[in-house]
Amino acid sequence: MLPSHSVLFHQFQFEAGTEASARANFQMLVTDLIAVRHPTANEVAGPGGSDWGIDTYVGRLDESVVVWQSKFFLTWTGEAQRGQVRKSFNELMAKAASESFQVSAWTLCVPCVLPPSEQQWFDTWSARMRRERKLARIGLWSGIQLRRQLMQQDARAVLREYFPQLSGVTSSVEPVATATDLAGLETALFVRQLEEAGYIETDAARGLFFAAEALARDLTSQGNLSGIAALQELHLEIHHLWEQRFNASLPLADGAGRMARLIEHVVLAAAASSDPDGLSLRPAHRSGIVHRLVENSKAGWVKHWRDIAAGHEGVSATDVVATQLAISKASELA
Repeated sequence: MLPSHSVLFHQFQFEAGTEASARANFQMLVTDLIAVRHPTANEVAGPGGSDWGIDTYVGRLDESVVVWQSKFFLTWTGEAQRGQVRKSFNELMAKAASESFQVSAWTLCVPCVLPPSEQQWFDTWSARMRRERKLARIGLWSGIQLRRQLMQQDARAVLREYFPQLSGVTSSVEPVATATDLAGLETALFVRQLEEAGYIETDAARGLFFAAEALARDLTSQGNLSGIAALQELHLEIHHLWEQRFNASLPLADGAGRMARLIEHVVLAAAASSDPDGLSLRPAHRSGIVHRLVENSKAGWVKHWRDIAAGHEGVSATDVVATQLAISKASELA
C-alpha cells in the first residue's frame, strides 16, 4: 500500500536533496505519468529556462495542445500559490496568442491537497478562465490524484523509477481481448456515429469497443459482482466526461453538426481516467467504454446524434462480439 500523498511527496523531496531538484524531478514525474496514457507527451525548454508557460504538452505547437503545468507545492497557503498559478497560465495564453497556437485544455499538477477555501478559489477561477479563454477544460491533479495514478498497473514503471522503495506493490490487470476480424462491426451504431463525424478509418475504434465489451462479458460470466459494479461506475464517470465535452463543444458545431476534436478529447481523457476500486484496467478498456456508451445510445459525436441513434437499423455490435467470443472459445476447446 502506498503511503498518503503527504508522506509520499515529502519523501520525494528528501530523496531529491534540494527543493530545486524536487521541482525538476516532479515535472519529470508528471510528464512520465502523462506519457503512460499519451506516449507523445513532450516538454520544451528555451534559453534562460523560457518554456512559454508549458511544462508538459500533447499535440502540436503550430496547431492545438493540451498542457499540464507542474508546481511543486507541498503546502498551499493562499495568495503565494495563486499568484504563481495565474502567472504561468497567463504566460501560456499570451504565447498562444502571439505564436498562433491553441490551448484546448490545461491542468495544474501539485503534490499537495488544497484547503477548502483554496479549492473553492481554484474552482471559481478555473471556471472563469475556461469561459473567457474558451478552453474545453481546466483541471487539477492534486496529491491524491497523483497518488491514485501511481497505483495504476500501467504506471508501475513510473513508480519504480521515482519511488523504488515502494514499487513492490503489484495488482492483477484485466487482459485486453482482441479479434482478428472486426468487419462484422462495420454497420454498428458506434461506427455510424464516427462516420457521421467525418471519421473514415474506424478499425481501431472497433478494436477498442471489442476489448471493452469482452471485459464486460467476462465479468458477467464470472459472476464478479464487485467488478460489474466498478465497471458501471466507470461508465458513469466517462459518460459525464463526454457530456461535459459535448456541451462545451456544441456552440462550435459546424453546419453538419460536427464538433472539431470532440472525439479525440473524449477518448484521450477516458484513457487517462482513474480506475474505480475493484478493477485494474488498460487504457484500451477505458477508451473502449466511450464507444460502448455510443453503441448503447448514451452518447454521440454530432449535434443530431440522438436522431441517428433513433433511426439506426444496423447490426448489434454486442451480438457481433458475443459471436466472435463464442467462436474463439470453441476454437480453443477444439
